[in-house]
Amino acid sequence: MIRYYDYDIPKQVVLNEIRSILLSLDYEIDIYAPETYALTTKNNRIRKTIRKYDYVLYVKVSDRIEVQVSAKRSIFRRGSEANLGKYDQIIEQTEDRLPSSLQKKIYYPLGRELKKIKEKNKISFY
Repeated sequence: MIRYYDYDIPKQVVLNEIRSILLSLDYEIDIYAPETYALTTKNNRIRKTIRKYDYVLYVKVSDRIEVQVSAKRSIFRRGSEANLGKYDQIIEQTEDRLPSSLQKKIYYPLGRELKKIKEKNKISFY
């Protein structure tokens, strides 16, 4: 799941703007690499009914701003009482496709914040 945004200002300024946006949206920055114009966030958890999704945002600024989501789905394994101590009760599966409702919860707040600074810094959307 990738979203692209265009920009018309220097890469370093764009990276700093995105970093401040993510911090204002309560994301914790895990890796911030200004020399490669990239950053990643720490794991965040979204719950949808019984399932839990852990996701990480990767942001790379090159010709475009690339925002990528990597997600894992936690599934509770149901077993008999004899299995309680033998196996892990939670299975984690990597997800390459999140439900659209979860994608909206992730991408829309970021898009709204980018729209707010669109006029100020000439960041356009793609």
